[in-house]
Formats: sequence, C-alpha cells, structure tokens
Amino acid sequence: MLVERLTRAAGDRARQAGATICQATSGAMTAIFPGKIELEQFACEWPLEVALRAPGLQLVQAWVPKEVGLKALFSRLAERRNQAFFPEVEANPWVLRAGRSGLPAIETPPSIRSQARLTRLDAQALAKERSRQMERSEISAVTGGYPWSSFEEETERWGEGPVAVIHADGSGVGKKLLEIGDDPGRLTRFSEALSTATAAAIKAAVDGLPEKQPRKARPIVSAGDDMTYIVPAAQARRFSEIWLQHFYQETEKRESELGGPLGAGAGIVVVHRRYPFSRAYELAENLCRRAKKAAGPQRCVLAFERVTTSMASGDCPGSVAWLVDSHQGVSELLKLTAASRDIPRGTLRNWLSLFEQNRQEQAAQLWERAREVAEASRWQSFETALESVTGRYLPLSDKPTTPLRDALVLRQFEKEVV
Repeated sequence: MLVERLTRAAGDRARQAGATICQATSGAMTAIFPGKIELEQFACEWPLEVALRAPGLQLVQAWVPKEVGLKALFSRLAERRNQAFFPEVEANPWVLRAGRSGLPAIETPPSIRSQARLTRLDAQALAKERSRQMERSEISAVTGGYPWSSFEEETERWGEGPVAVIHADGSGVGKKLLEIGDDPGRLTRFSEALSTATAAAIKAAVDGLPEKQPRKARPIVSAGDDMTYIVPAAQARRFSEIWLQHFYQETEKRESELGGPLGAGAGIVVVHRRYPFSRAYELAENLCRRAKKAAGPQRCVLAFERVTTSMASGDCPGSVAWLVDSHQGVSELLKLTAASRDIPRGTLRNWLSLFEQNRQEQAAQLWERAREVAEASRWQSFETALESVTGRYLPLSDKPTTPLRDALVLRQFEKEVV
C-alpha cells in the first residue's frame, strides 16, 4: 500500500511539473519532462518526500536527454542502482532498538501503538504501520478492486495450519521492453495494457478465495507483471492457478499493445506463519524464476516447495514445475494426489526420504513391501496415476526428482482434490 501511494504521488508531482508519464507502476516511473529546469527541480524535491514518507527506502533516479532514448536511460538506471546505499548513520550501542529489525526505535504515537503488533517500532516500520492503518476503505489494484478492510491480513487470526508465500511474474517482459526501443508512446500503451491485465488476473484470483468476510489473505504486490500474496496453504495452488490462467487470457486480449500473449510463472513456498517473510519471498522468487526458465515463453507454469527448517536451500533441488495450460501438468498432479490418498502417507514419506538420499536399493524394497500390503485395486489406481504423470513435469535441477513430492504436499494441505 505504501509503495503504491508513493508511485501515484510521484506521477502527480511529475505532472504538476509538466511531465508526460510513460509508465508509473510497481514503485517505478518513467516520464518525459519539458525541460532541464523542471527535471532537476523534481529530482531534488522527490527524494526528500520519499525520505519523509518512507524512511530507509532506497530511491534510484536516472535521466538522459530525450534524443538518447530509453535503452540508454535503463542502462544509466542500472548503474545508479548498483551504487552503495546507506539509509542512515549507524547508531551508538546504547540506543533503544526495535525488536524485529534491530534498528533504532523511535517514539510511537499511542494510536499506532495500540494497534501495532510490536510495541517498539523503527522509523521504517512506523511508516508502514501508518500506511496500513490509513484509509482501510481505500480500493486498490493490489486487492483486486476490493477495499483493504475486506482482508484479514493478520495471519495469526487465520486459524491453524501453515501459510503460503506466492510470487508470480510474467515471462519475457524485459525482452519486449527492449523491443519497444525509443518509442515513449508505445511504452505507455504497453505499460497500461500490462497493468490492466494484471489487475484483472488478481481480481479473478481474489474472487476464487472462500467467500468469507474478511478474506484470509495478505496482499503484498500486484502491479506491472508482478504479484506477491500470502494466503493459507490450502488455498495457494488454486489461487496461483487462477492468476496464471487469467493473466494469459487478459494479455491475449491485448495482443496489439503487448505484442502477443504473455506466459507467467508462480513460485509457492509453504511455511510456518512465523517464518521470516524475506526468506520465504526469496525462495518463492527463485522458484518462480527457475520455473519460467524451464517452461520457456508463452507458457504458464507453477512450482511449490514445503519448508520445514530454517536451513532450507535457496536452490530447492527437489522441486519440479507444472504447466497450468496443459492436460499434462497440474491436472495430472491432482489426479495423482487423489490416488495417493489410498496409500499410507507414512509409507510414501519414508520412500521419498530414501529416494532423496539416493538410497535406491532400500527405496525399491520399501516400494515392493507397500505394493504387497496394499489393496490391489487401490495400488493399481495409484500406479496408473503415477505413470500418467511421470515425465510430464519440468525438473528444476539435474538431481533426481519425483512428482510424489509435490503430491504429498497437496495431500497434506488441500482438503479436497478432484
């Protein structure tokens, strides 16, 4: 919510200076100013406002003459982004610290302190808390057009069970931006079409959540071609699948502005509700990126990971990706999940543990024992489902993988799989 407001404010300030906005979304803005004086005035004043409204937030600015073009602008921006960022002077060791971040704590107004989850906040956390508590009736593209008050953002109030951090991202957008070249008008049309498609996709995904008020979901980002949400683990797969399907459909409707339909990837990380968000987001982003790379452009694909330890690897070596736009993808996984319910979960988990440790002989022996004790018809259905999905997923590494890993995750957290 805070970044979204800052993006709108940046666009308003630039327009007041006479600038033409090419795109303003996801905390980024590209604008053409009428002259050097107006540009320099904006570039001097805007960092001060950002520091006031969002202390500690890194702001990167770059500009080039209009005739040089967008490619040169993006190159200059990348150079500026790589420069060292020092948000504040290091405090002395006797300063009172905020418990979550370890940064210097500041005086918190009683109205904020009574509703905040922590009693001591640093400057950054206080700015976020103020934004969170302001204008809860505000309608936003991040929330699918619903007011923020219609969401129960506190995961502690969602009841028992883990949560899922979802990050989704469009495929090939950077390449298409390079193809636009130095045409600001085309960039504006592309940006507006992409934002509209993303907004429609998130609305469809939010509508797919259980019809309870308030909805159990925490919107984080939905802008440009990005989406980040926290939802109960039981809703994560369906939420992501709906978003991916509608994102592709909505971009297909805007083929003239976007140069064709866009595929997308989604990474889902299932964690304990108190697991550090930054770490879960890093894992989800990595899953999303690797899934998109495995699937290629113009395909919709998702991958998920269950994290039960703080030592989780960022590589997610056992993960596979599932195509959403294919009968050989998610739909086949759901059939396997349903068939696996007739086999003891402990047996499958023990087999999976042996498989991932590369203890193939012991794994084969356990498999044969499970076949002998299982009811023949149920085991046959299970093996048929397994054979139908084998080879129809996308491995994300060169290490041995199995679709049973993901089937067990779905089996544990989704109550009904058909």
